Amino acid sequence: MKVKIKQLFTTSKLASASSWLVAGGITGGLLGYFFQVAMGRMLSVADYGVLSALMAIMVVIGAPLSTLSMVVSRQVSIYRSTEASDNLVSLFYWVNRKVFLISILLIMFAIAYIKYLQDFLLIENRNHIYLLLGIFLITLPYTINLAYFQGLKYFKWLSASGILVIFFKIIIAILLVYFGFGVTGALGGVLLSTFITFIVTYIVLYPLLNNNTSRFKDNTHILFKSVIPVLLANIAFSVMTQIDMIVVKHYFSQQDAGIYAAASILGKAVMYLPAGISMALFPMVAESHANEKSSAHLMFQAIGVTALLCMFGALLYYYFADFIIIILYGTDYKEAAEILKYFGFAMLPMALIMVAEYFLIAMGRVLFAYLFVIVAPLQLIAIYNYHDTLLDIVAIISITGVILVVTGYGLLWKEFKK
Repeated sequence: MKVKIKQLFTTSKLASASSWLVAGGITGGLLGYFFQVAMGRMLSVADYGVLSALMAIMVVIGAPLSTLSMVVSRQVSIYRSTEASDNLVSLFYWVNRKVFLISILLIMFAIAYIKYLQDFLLIENRNHIYLLLGIFLITLPYTINLAYFQGLKYFKWLSASGILVIFFKIIIAILLVYFGFGVTGALGGVLLSTFITFIVTYIVLYPLLNNNTSRFKDNTHILFKSVIPVLLANIAFSVMTQIDMIVVKHYFSQQDAGIYAAASILGKAVMYLPAGISMALFPMVAESHANEKSSAHLMFQAIGVTALLCMFGALLYYYFADFIIIILYGTDYKEAAEILKYFGFAMLPMALIMVAEYFLIAMGRVLFAYLFVIVAPLQLIAIYNYHDTLLDIVAIISITGVILVVTGYGLLWKEFKK
């Protein structure tokens, strides 16, 4: 057993491919939590709750970004495996044109209904919403660049860009908040850091994309009907993992929202621990599927590593929650420890779901899309009816995650047995 566990982390193809992403993910995660802790200490508890709610909204409305990344990365992997370099260039400019037009329409729609969003979240400063829309706009082309890194297996650059964007965010946001710009400064830091890193990633890709003939080809690279199920899956998954912060901001006091934000930000790290594994898994499975090769062994390796990493993180929070909260956030947030103690376990099933979702979408399958669409509304209904305490919300997230794992992996097992 010990030998098999060791092989998962050292000798497997997946471990070798994901090493850079895991290392970058850990480094980026640490820097990201440094940013969150710095904001928690520099802002008031209430303002920190506002910032966390806004960032949770960014994750939910960013579901199209995850869809975009998956679909583009899969297509890049296919073109790479067939050595279709002209199609790689054509796809890049084709998808950027389409995405830009759609994003402008979405932003115009959001601005038209901005007052309703502002009232629901009890956000007084409308500029916070405008900055959020700006972040969304610049993140779209940045996401396409990262999808190319992933599909081309530029794992070193993919890892480095994740670290770089957080590094710039820390410097710029902390300076802006220090000089009195508050939540506006924090959001401004996110916007500027994303823009700078977008420029860097484009420079890296430019030698590959410098083909003036191919860039103007308007081939249809991705069928719209193939995107819809992936989009539904990502929206539902984002809702299930991020709506809690938005609901807390709406139903609970500003103080409670800040307390919950501290536990939520740390607790969700368990879900993102295997993110590097999923990102490395995706192009490998897409290529294997394009070449009609089995990739089931990669799936089992990814599940094993994910379960071990996430269980370790959940146990760490359970036994050391008080120490972690006091050290990172200070005594003002000490009530968050009781929530953090159980948050890691609530995120464990979500991490297992995320790995399976990446695996299936890489093969062009969307099993979890339909499960998410069924379970996500049930989770919302449960939170709406049973939100007496903050721990009630954590319990509901945990229960719905377990339901998804049991149902989804049961269906997967039936597929592998065929």
